[in-house]
Amino acid sequence: MLGRAHRMKILAFFLAAALVWPIAARAADPHDCGTVIVPANADITSFSPLFANALANGQAAEVMYENLIWIDRHAQIDWSRSLVTAITASDDGTTYDVTLRPWHWSDGTLVTSADVLYGFKLIKELGTTYPGYGQGGMPDIIKSLTATDATHFRVVLTHPANPTWFIYEGLSQLTPLPSHDWSRYNIDQLWQLQTTPSFYKTIDGPLRLERFDIGRDAVYVPNPAFDGPKVKFSRFIFTFIEGDGVAVQQIEAGNIDVSGLPTEFYSGVQHIPGVRIEQIAPQASYDYLGLNLKNSKVAFFRDVRVRDAMADSQDQKKFIQVVLHGLGYEVHGPVTPANLAFEAPQLQRGDYPTGYDPAKARALLKAAGFTPGPDGIMQKDGQRLSFVVLTATGSTEGDEMIEFIQADLRAVGIEMKVHEVEFNQMLAIMNGPADGWEAADSGMFSNGYPSGEGLFATGAYLNNGGYSDKTMDQLINDSVNKPGLSALYAYEIYASAQQPVIFGASPAPVLLVSDRLHGVYDFYGPGGLLDPTKLYCTSDGGTES
Repeated sequence: MLGRAHRMKILAFFLAAALVWPIAARAADPHDCGTVIVPANADITSFSPLFANALANGQAAEVMYENLIWIDRHAQIDWSRSLVTAITASDDGTTYDVTLRPWHWSDGTLVTSADVLYGFKLIKELGTTYPGYGQGGMPDIIKSLTATDATHFRVVLTHPANPTWFIYEGLSQLTPLPSHDWSRYNIDQLWQLQTTPSFYKTIDGPLRLERFDIGRDAVYVPNPAFDGPKVKFSRFIFTFIEGDGVAVQQIEAGNIDVSGLPTEFYSGVQHIPGVRIEQIAPQASYDYLGLNLKNSKVAFFRDVRVRDAMADSQDQKKFIQVVLHGLGYEVHGPVTPANLAFEAPQLQRGDYPTGYDPAKARALLKAAGFTPGPDGIMQKDGQRLSFVVLTATGSTEGDEMIEFIQADLRAVGIEMKVHEVEFNQMLAIMNGPADGWEAADSGMFSNGYPSGEGLFATGAYLNNGGYSDKTMDQLINDSVNKPGLSALYAYEIYASAQQPVIFGASPAPVLLVSDRLHGVYDFYGPGGLLDPTKLYCTSDGGTES
């Protein structure tokens, strides 16, 4: 994964919350889009790459600041999109010599190794409050970071590591930040300024933040000094839209250019004038039920037999056909079919430790000491096998998903009650007191090297549920320290058997797109990455080439 923390369910991948900015007159130039408007993933609460703790924040920042390393949809480094041109690792994986391409900040200053060192200095200052803390071993794994010259720097680790893991997961977090501009502020001031558009005047990405209205929209304009390809629009707007029906209405009216395809409207949106259905590249992501193993009220989650029974109750194949209209894929572990480069061969063959088997689920619950109560819900020592799941508001599709899971669990004697809250409120609850929640419906991107040190290692920064297992810790440790992929495969298989979260089917990303807008497939990159330079328009809404 990219270490950009939580995301909403992939079904809500392009949807969020509030009002729509009216579109200006369309540009006459067949290649210039004028204004492009897309829904944000969720409410944006930060534009700083340093503080991005959710997908929406990460996307809001990355259109202004270039990635040191760009991972493509095949889980390979795309050197043409990366700020680095070469990485040389020592044989033992402790030393990494990195070369930066010639690149400039918007004020004409060269992006240098000093900017990489400055960004790392801020990460160290944040410590455990850094949103990516622990992922890729960051920042504690780095023994020293030194600049050889303006375009070369060296990273030395505290111990040998799997080079692929560190490059994908650790080194990739070293986003250059404009030290000549930002260094006059302390870390507290940077925190206070994270949603102030005027602060983001020194950028190296394709877009500059012009205006931000909380709950309404974020407006960007092109960076005229951008060293990459020229963008083909005059304004780009992340707008916040609440509810699937509103998004469909807005794209049908021509007020936005992209919308998610809500499954409840699947039949009705097939022939909207001026709008096409477009499936983009599969995302290395999965939906899951997060379980709070720290909450004594639901201590039964600590029993792997209960977790496996929950997984075995899920008819993912039927869910994909009925709810997703066949547009999805099964997920039984932390590496999805969209990330074949790192998926264990056993799992690629469909040989999972868990899978749809209600009889097996009931047998597991019986072995764990549960017996059916008067209403069919399993109980043990007077406690019902019942829990409350938090789920984000605003998506009818999400409601359908949770109802399907609810029915499958009920069929094997597990009761799941639903409590809807705003997405940001759900994040706050999950990061609050241990007894403040029992389960949560969420999701994760796992692009890049899909190790689990940030997910399921004891004390990991995304391990909100408090899962802890010595064998898992050792397998994760081996996957990040030993070269090759055998240790990673062993971790994947064990995670599928352990179900530290209940892995669930993920939808294929399918969009409604205005006929005038093209390049959408390449605009939405893997792991939520966005590349605005790929978007272009035709004046007649012609067919994409």
